[in-house]
Amino acid sequence: MAGSATFDRGRTISVGSVFSRSTDVVKANPVATLGTSFVLMALPQLVTGELGRFGSAGMLQDISAGLYVAAGGYALLVGALWLVASGALVQATVAHDQGRKAAVSEMLRVGALRMLPLFAVYLLFTIGVSFGTMLLVVPGIMLAVMWSVSLPAVVAEHTGVFGAFGRSRALTKGARWQVFGIMLLALVIYTLASAAVGVASIAGSGSFAAITRGARVATPTLPLLAQLLQAVVTTVMLTWFTTVGAALFIELRHWKDGPDADRLVDIFA
Repeated sequence: MAGSATFDRGRTISVGSVFSRSTDVVKANPVATLGTSFVLMALPQLVTGELGRFGSAGMLQDISAGLYVAAGGYALLVGALWLVASGALVQATVAHDQGRKAAVSEMLRVGALRMLPLFAVYLLFTIGVSFGTMLLVVPGIMLAVMWSVSLPAVVAEHTGVFGAFGRSRALTKGARWQVFGIMLLALVIYTLASAAVGVASIAGSGSFAAITRGARVATPTLPLLAQLLQAVVTTVMLTWFTTVGAALFIELRHWKDGPDADRLVDIFA
């Protein structure tokens, strides 16, 4: 089946296998994965940018308490949408591994149901890694690698918040150098791509402003079309980066336990 990988207990986790699985998930479900990321991740970010631009233009000089509340509520909404999208993309990756396509409704339902556990895991992960990083950096890196698939675990296996960390620790044991390399490479690619998009956007906005308003450009702002193109690129990168984490979880689970079918055979043997 399209999403099933051949299991070999002698093989190791590799960058190629994880990146290939992540790409295959997006290629097999382009509308569901990219559409979910655009609507729940990139679009709110685009709206946030527009609101910030209006504020910098002086339209929000008289800030009232009610506006602060509205801004805080919107920030919570954006965060919730990110969590739902993350859970939805993990579900799409799990479904692909099972040889099927996850419907958008299934992805969103799973993302919404796992939103609060995802938030709790993300919060504890951030606190733990940040604290470890303050202790001469290395402990933070070790924790980040050891807990690297805790977020996919809480979605794919309903482990619970603390169970997700234990499951991630068990799956990464014996392959943590490979996991570290995969995480580092994915982060470098994502960072460079994001930086390239930012530089291109600034250059494009400056050129656009120079053409339309003359050579004196004080604060360049992107035209709407350029912002939409930036949102599209952001969508692709966020989708890829999120599915890389989910694909890493699947690869580690196959490496440790075998595919779902093999585990069922062991259970009923």
